[in-house]
Amino acid sequence: MTSFLTGKQLRKCFEIFCPFEKDGTLKPEEERVTILAANVNPPVDLEGRAFVMAAAQGEQSPMIIQISYNSMNLSGGKITHFKPPEGVTRQEYPFPAVDGAKLTVDVLNHLINQYGAKYVAISLDHFNVPKFDFNVLSTAPVRKSLESELAIARIKDAINYMEPVFGKIKLDDKTFNAYVNYLSSPEYQEFKRDFVNVVAAVKPAWAMIDTEKLPPVLDFVVTKEISDAIKKDLGNKDVMLEAEFGATGQSGEPIEYVKLRGKELENFAKQVVSFIKYTSADGISYPIGMVHAARKGEKHEPDVEKLEAVQRALFLEVGKYVPFAQHGGTGAARVALGLVGKDNVNTNFLVAGANAFADHYEANKEAIRAGEKKACGTTIYKLMTMAVYNATIEKLKETNCYQKGSMLKSIVA
Repeated sequence: MTSFLTGKQLRKCFEIFCPFEKDGTLKPEEERVTILAANVNPPVDLEGRAFVMAAAQGEQSPMIIQISYNSMNLSGGKITHFKPPEGVTRQEYPFPAVDGAKLTVDVLNHLINQYGAKYVAISLDHFNVPKFDFNVLSTAPVRKSLESELAIARIKDAINYMEPVFGKIKLDDKTFNAYVNYLSSPEYQEFKRDFVNVVAAVKPAWAMIDTEKLPPVLDFVVTKEISDAIKKDLGNKDVMLEAEFGATGQSGEPIEYVKLRGKELENFAKQVVSFIKYTSADGISYPIGMVHAARKGEKHEPDVEKLEAVQRALFLEVGKYVPFAQHGGTGAARVALGLVGKDNVNTNFLVAGANAFADHYEANKEAIRAGEKKACGTTIYKLMTMAVYNATIEKLKETNCYQKGSMLKSIVA
């Protein structure tokens, strides 16, 4: 029976594909590999089948299939994501995120066994923290509670750790109160509950928390708290936790990107190293000029100089390869092989499937409107699945992980 890759096995994959020699020298580009991370959306058996078939083809390819917080809430029937019709009530339990994640993983598990895909790992993607609203949080009084007392201690600890690299950090009373109120809010507690419960339920190999809108001090605190909750409280030291340092953008939201040079780049690398050491995160994402949900023909050049400087600093100073997760992979002009450890792609596959449907509709519009079964049947979904499959093969080749299964036989032996 085929199983998903565990976090330990995925770590081994990244170790095998590490782009650096022991002294930090970058390996030749043709030897470097990036693992494709494909986001799966409902209906899961459509995209999921395409991804798994692509991973299982020939000598097989390593692939990460990602489930976003939004996708799992949609599959789980959260009323803010899928409002039921009048007279239908979504029951309070099980929690939507957990239920949706379990449903998705169950379907994917059937598919990897149908095709014997050996090198597929599950990831949680864009598990968004609640919005940080300074104006609201800074004016509300701090209510004394266990959560607020812990928040105060964690904020002070993070500041003490950060200052040698970031310089003196002075928070006025309003800012400090806003941070405390955020960390002790019901919304943040719900986010933390959902994340821990989903990790416990589906045991992903990789899991990402989306903290890009948070101020740096809060980013340090939240990421460490989630890391500790998973690795210490839950006792799961297997999952690879991806942290986010700085804004990598959201769907349809352009971000202004400015390249760093010289001392600024060196300082940024030191900050990322400090962030990883404090939080014990296993993967990292930071801005390199990408944009989410890029439209057809829209391409963005990755900041390779920044990638190389930061990833080398992490490799040498943390003492291990910390894979970089590239967000917005659809619009990447190219993949910086190896320096990007994990290439996240979502829009490209949605567009491929939707265009296959659009082509079918245009060719069969009259038959569909006339109610002809053949034009309206499962052919539509087969066409969409194969379109996503072909798009996936292209991305596997682009990331140089296509049919690299022969390099990974030892990790599943």
